[in-house]
Amino acid sequence: MTCDTEWFGGELNLRIAIRADGGKSIGMGHIMRTLVLAKELSFKNEIFYICTYNTENQTGIEEIQRNGFKVYVIKENILDVLSNINVDMLITDSYDVDEKYFIDTAKMVKYTAYIDDVNSFNYPVDLVINQNINAEDFNYNQKYKLLGLKYLMLRHEFRNLPQKYISKQVKNIMITMGGSDPVEFTRLIIEWIKDLNFNFHVIIGPSFKEPDYFKNICSDNIKFYFSPKMTDVMAKCDLAVSASGSSIYELLASGVPCLSTIIAENQFNISRKLEEMNIAENLGWYYNLNKCDFKNSIATLCNNYELRKQRSIDGQKFVDGLGAGRIAHFLENTFKV
Repeated sequence: MTCDTEWFGGELNLRIAIRADGGKSIGMGHIMRTLVLAKELSFKNEIFYICTYNTENQTGIEEIQRNGFKVYVIKENILDVLSNINVDMLITDSYDVDEKYFIDTAKMVKYTAYIDDVNSFNYPVDLVINQNINAEDFNYNQKYKLLGLKYLMLRHEFRNLPQKYISKQVKNIMITMGGSDPVEFTRLIIEWIKDLNFNFHVIIGPSFKEPDYFKNICSDNIKFYFSPKMTDVMAKCDLAVSASGSSIYELLASGVPCLSTIIAENQFNISRKLEEMNIAENLGWYYNLNKCDFKNSIATLCNNYELRKQRSIDGQKFVDGLGAGRIAHFLENTFKV
């Protein structure tokens, strides 16, 4: 289960463990964003992962390994892993933690950091990272804080993209509910869009349940993409409907005007903030949406060229894709062995 990244510039600064899981039920967001950071950090530091091993999380572990990082498996408790390896810093990206977890792990490593979305309690860590647009709305009191879109962890392909051309007529619309779509909202959307006069480009993520279900759907106006290069799909689309997770930030970086929906609790404040700042319309919770409102929202945005153009400009202004590099620079200049 190992394949290590290499560093050719001399001694490595820190041995950093990243605690994260991903799979069909919890989604792939924790894995995908930490992989972006892991790659940035791997130039000057030794990076490895600590994951829970079960059938549910296998997709996440495989993705980590494909990207060249060693995975240590938790059999009973993360403390058992930490007691057997030398770790300078532990970066955790998981909702399955409590105050005891942070207190216990802090005894085993020199520095602790937490990648957060919701500020559910006072995390006893050295550093908190919240990359979301609403991060500064929370009252964090840790000594070190990296907050907001300046620290957004996006893949290299989303860095410094050229300004998007906005067509006056919308022809191509992207649909994405993230890497797993645990609520299976994509299936319902497909039923809603079959009779609409647009070309739909629907993303089927690596952790979708029963991906073959989509392979058997035949529709003249719907094309399915199975784990594609996202910038290629976004480049051809005039508009997108997206869950309010990592995908919405990728769309902003690409300059694609968006309608955002909420499929998980941690997306609620993000979607609301995007609308408050007039960057993307908030369609609300997926289970409150109906076909009529969904179609009307698409039609309204399609018919407002100036709004689509402004939102495209604003999205790219707020998201430059350089956040992981900023985080890595901060860690390497703040925390020493």
